[in-house]
Amino acid sequence: MEELRLQEELRKTRQELLLLYEIGNLIRTTLLLDEVIYLILSAVTSHEGLGYNRAILFLMDETGTQIEGKMGIGPTHPEVSPVVWKMIEENKITLEGLLDVYHKADKKIDVELNRIVAQVKIPIEKSYGVLPKAIIHDQPQLISKEDVDHELCHLGLRGLGISQFAVVPLRGKNHVIGALLVDNITTKKELHDADVRRIMMLADHAGLALENAKIFNDVVITSQQDSLTKLWNHGHFQRLLEDQVKDAKIAQKPLSVLVFDVDDFKTYNDTYGHQAGDKALEYLSNLAKTVIRRMDYLARYGGEEFAAILPDTTKAEAMKLAERLKNVIGTQTSREGKTPCRITVSIGVASFPEDAEDKDKLIFCADGALYESKRNGKNQVRVYRKPLPVPGIKTA
Repeated sequence: MEELRLQEELRKTRQELLLLYEIGNLIRTTLLLDEVIYLILSAVTSHEGLGYNRAILFLMDETGTQIEGKMGIGPTHPEVSPVVWKMIEENKITLEGLLDVYHKADKKIDVELNRIVAQVKIPIEKSYGVLPKAIIHDQPQLISKEDVDHELCHLGLRGLGISQFAVVPLRGKNHVIGALLVDNITTKKELHDADVRRIMMLADHAGLALENAKIFNDVVITSQQDSLTKLWNHGHFQRLLEDQVKDAKIAQKPLSVLVFDVDDFKTYNDTYGHQAGDKALEYLSNLAKTVIRRMDYLARYGGEEFAAILPDTTKAEAMKLAERLKNVIGTQTSREGKTPCRITVSIGVASFPEDAEDKDKLIFCADGALYESKRNGKNQVRVYRKPLPVPGIKTA
């Protein structure tokens, strides 16, 4: 009997090692950070993987002072079956097909859970519970149901019905970069030390894959940013606008574009010097970020010209935002301190589908409105208006 038991344990160990080998290979198939995170969470929760009910991944922010919720897979309540599980089970998808599920879902997985996860930000201090402790001590933690309220300090996480759970650190090459929280919200199956060891073996693969993806992500973002202002550059703005116009067509929603230009900037540079000009553009960019909404995309279009994409925004709404932007820049730049910074901007506004139905025409219309604001005295906002028909000339 003892021999049979040992043989069974050996068989299970081999299966587990093979599974972890497959998972390790899987999460190295992409360098896109969101895809790596998704694959890690799917490997933890899918029946083809480790089969736990729910997993949430956290990463340290750039300052190294707090951890932020990045993504979760699983239900928010025991009765709710996760979207990803449903798609995987219904289509009998293996580990190799997990990325296809992600893309078919348009990267929108377990939306309610991820709405909560995205709001989680926790200082990396022991007094803030088990997640910071796992990172500080680089040790996994198995938390009993009695200690949940004490160890989960974030109200959003407490509201997820978490009972007993495990937290494991995610290690990069030289340091801990995040943590993984795992629980069985649906089955209520208790986690043991053996479960923690399984999750840690996966986490060792996951941490390195995440670190590589973060490095790649940083390189990609840097290549898409303007070096002076850290806004999106011209090339990336063009790609973003093309994608946003496509999305607006599919969703049948409005989209607006602002193009704004610093008034008399050559005179400013000639008067104060190009270093002061660069500081003025940096300061203007930071001011613009305070006005532009989180859903919007702000870019340095070229030289002293900037542009913003405003998804799901009508022309009237864009006009109000543009007026606020003009006023903030015109009043705040004069308060910058010792550095001369009194500047104003002229702004042009155009909207999809009212003015144009493709990217290039939309920019053309916004540029036309900008030139109109320049011709009419500068430091003002103009919206694009279609030319009136010339009397006696028939239009198609």
